[in-house]
Amino acid sequence: MDLVDLVRELERQKKNRLDLIVESSTLKAIPDEENGIRLAIPEYGEFPLTEWAHGQLADKLGIPRRYYERMRNSGKSELLAENVNAWLGERERRLVRILDGRIRAILSDRYKVMDNYDLVFLALDEFKKRETVEIYRIDLTETMLYLKAIDRTLKASIRDEDVVYGGLIIRNSEVGASALRVEPFMLRKVCSNGLILELSLKKIHLGRQTMEVGEIDWSEETRELEDRALWAKVRDIIRATFDKRVFQSWVQRLRESTKVKIEKPIEAVNNIVGHLGLSEEQKLKLLMHFSEPTKYGLVNAITNLAREMKDVEEQVRLEEFGGKILASEDLKGFLEEGRKRGGEDRTLLEYL
Repeated sequence: MDLVDLVRELERQKKNRLDLIVESSTLKAIPDEENGIRLAIPEYGEFPLTEWAHGQLADKLGIPRRYYERMRNSGKSELLAENVNAWLGERERRLVRILDGRIRAILSDRYKVMDNYDLVFLALDEFKKRETVEIYRIDLTETMLYLKAIDRTLKASIRDEDVVYGGLIIRNSEVGASALRVEPFMLRKVCSNGLILELSLKKIHLGRQTMEVGEIDWSEETRELEDRALWAKVRDIIRATFDKRVFQSWVQRLRESTKVKIEKPIEAVNNIVGHLGLSEEQKLKLLMHFSEPTKYGLVNAITNLAREMKDVEEQVRLEEFGGKILASEDLKGFLEEGRKRGGEDRTLLEYL
């Protein structure tokens, strides 16, 4: 979406949202044939849940997601409501975030709200101070905000006619899907591939447990004072991410990656596919993009595939994975760590 559309949507959401601190024991699940259940909140009414909120509710109540979704999808709404109500009685407070009449998040009452509206305007204010910065892409999903910006003065050639630009990506979730993150982002001119690099501000959304039960007014002066230090830090990291020294350090890594050979690219791709959980069609595309059997070629193959993804979250996941491959001083060691974490890439070590 373009910037004007984003601002309009964020303003609309700001007017149509409702945030409540509630005691879990006061909530009640009501069977709903279409949605599985609705949650009744005393004095406010009954609300259906988004898919994300359904998953959060299952996790917080300790109901296995497969069982939860099986009850929803098989029309067992009464059984689902019975299960949810059986575990809602525990005495704990929750932050319930509602937008357009739907519960979009069920969070801890210690959750620190960092709204996209505030974040976008802070970022735009910083971008204005650098006339060469332009917004490259903005995506707003049900769970995430992604904002990518490029500084055209951060420009370098990896090889002849192979130019990259430096910038940043800002990620934020208002519903607990991710911490706030600000990271370097590089754009390859020749094919508009994006690459997310490691050097981030990562701020977990945890605050102080001081809120009373009831409706929350997030515009209170006290919240502005508490947030001031955080937003100052976000400003600092935005400025630092545009630093030429940071950009040049990643350019150097890209240049060095052109000299790291991968002897058996087909086998390597097979194991990358297993690691990322890609489809057979995506595997074929990855193979076609992997025309240069080097670490640089592998990074570009992954980011080429990312560019073709229709789902923005899949695109970002692949861009980030490409950045992790580039960042690894010892690629074999990086993949070995993936194997230890239960990844599917253990045999890739044999082909590097």
